[in-house]
Amino acid sequence: KEIEEKYPDEFARRQGDKLTYRYPRGESYMDVTLRLENVVLDIERTREPILIVGHQGIHRLLYAYFMGLPRDQAPYVSIPLNTVIELTPHAYGCEEKRYLLLSKEEMMKDGQDEPVTSMPTKQRQAAEDVRREGDSVKPQTYTIDPMNPPSF
Repeated sequence: KEIEEKYPDEFARRQGDKLTYRYPRGESYMDVTLRLENVVLDIERTREPILIVGHQGIHRLLYAYFMGLPRDQAPYVSIPLNTVIELTPHAYGCEEKRYLLLSKEEMMKDGQDEPVTSMPTKQRQAAEDVRREGDSVKPQTYTIDPMNPPSF
């Protein structure tokens, strides 16, 4: 909320194109994508389990790539706080399981909350509605189309 109030022009530009918007003296999602290319190659070569600890933006990009989502959807992928996301690769996609470490109530008691102000207005409203309803995370399985593999 603070950025929206103090820097409305920057906030509006980011809302308009979150994928390529670059913060002043910062990086865009596209910039980070370039930095992650070698990491992705290493991950794809590795056959044992990997734990990746990082910022939500990094996780959004990696998740979108491995789940075969279009690049322009990556900035909007839901990567909740206090949640471990397990991706198990298969021949034509990944299976996903999510493990909630802290409930929304526990997060709020601890002073944590999901930031929603950086989301597009429609998604922000949906996230606020879900927050009020107290959503629960359920394991999900996704697959990709082998004729349309993900590009990073």
